[in-house]
Amino acid sequence: MRTELRAPSSDMTSRRSTKGYTGTVNQRQHVRRFSALVALVATLFGSGIALAQDKPAAPQKRVPKARLADVLAPVAEEAPAVKAARGIVVLQRAGQPIGLGTVLDKDGRILTALSPLGAGNDLEARFADDTVQKLKLGHHDRLWDLALLVPQGGQWKEGLRASNVDPLREDATIRSFTSGGAKAKPIAQEAELRARRALLGGDDRALPNALEMGSRVNAKDIGSPLIDEKGRVVGVLGRACMPIEGKPCAPVAYGVPVSAIKSFLKTVPPDAVAPSPWLGIQGVSEQSSVVKGVRVLSVAKGSPAADAKLKGGEKGEGDMIVAVGGKPVTSPDELASAVKARSIGEKVPLTIFSKGLYRSADVVLRAPPETAKSAPAAAPKEEESRFATPPPGKSRKAGNPMKVAKPKPQKAEAPAKPKKPKPQVDDDDSDPFSDPD
Repeated sequence: MRTELRAPSSDMTSRRSTKGYTGTVNQRQHVRRFSALVALVATLFGSGIALAQDKPAAPQKRVPKARLADVLAPVAEEAPAVKAARGIVVLQRAGQPIGLGTVLDKDGRILTALSPLGAGNDLEARFADDTVQKLKLGHHDRLWDLALLVPQGGQWKEGLRASNVDPLREDATIRSFTSGGAKAKPIAQEAELRARRALLGGDDRALPNALEMGSRVNAKDIGSPLIDEKGRVVGVLGRACMPIEGKPCAPVAYGVPVSAIKSFLKTVPPDAVAPSPWLGIQGVSEQSSVVKGVRVLSVAKGSPAADAKLKGGEKGEGDMIVAVGGKPVTSPDELASAVKARSIGEKVPLTIFSKGLYRSADVVLRAPPETAKSAPAAAPKEEESRFATPPPGKSRKAGNPMKVAKPKPQKAEAPAKPKKPKPQVDDDDSDPFSDPD
């Protein structure tokens, strides 16, 4: 076989050389373009960094000195008059204000004047949070025009305490409260006390050391407390008669002194108290192999227990109350104590064991239903004099409205040693109204 060797033609050489040249040129162009692009990116990136570095930083916001001082300064103490206003109630009938009253501190009952109450029926108190409760007249004194009202709902115990300082001292600043309107909250206002003098009470007996008012008193503000600089009570606004020779006795507003208020509160009958919370069951102690509690025997109709669907019955049928508010109860006495520790209107969770299962039931405690009983201190009728004296022998025991309490024979006692007068002080440990002098 013969093989011929031929030299490459000029066309082939030209094509090969052109192809190699073109590839080399294209590659160099790509490299140049890529290098230029990298340089451009680097330039732009570097410029951005430079601009960011050259740009001045935004100044930080500083808290003004006044604001910083406000943040660091202690919270200002609440003004005594503002704090005392939470213990003032507006007394009303059918939504209309008739006077003011003072909640006794940590007691819940309301001290006020007797004269605005009329017959003492359909009374309500509007408290500082605008809640309204029905009231009953628990005790009264026509001589000093004082009354003690008992709320029939939950207890509002943020009240006022008595002052032991002289309200007529030269540097004293005395305030009273004014209701202002049907829905307005009582506000404090300055009151002027002139002197102590003898006025005439409801039975034309002298009222010693009555505080004579020098400022005008609105009729609907009767019953308001008179407070000192610390928000303590130095008196209560009441009505009396100003004796004027040769003229009829003119009714005037005056301040009942603290000494008369304390004497009045010492004579409050024991049944003039707020009703206890009511659950509405009869129960018996019971213990099984797994649990111990109070088995419900019966449930009163319309009671809080009935509303919570509690079921009474024999062993194995009636619900067993094993805890009140998470606190175990194992006897009716413990259950009663746990309920009495609560307030009327409070929602209380009960733990129930029934037919081998536990469940929770919420009850809203209420006052017990009213029963036929006497009012311990009936107010004077509308047509009677507001300052009349109640007939003697009207002190009655609770539960029997017609039975007059017989006086018990008094044993001879040794004469009491004279007590040393207490210095006038007004500190955080002063006695509340209900404490003895």
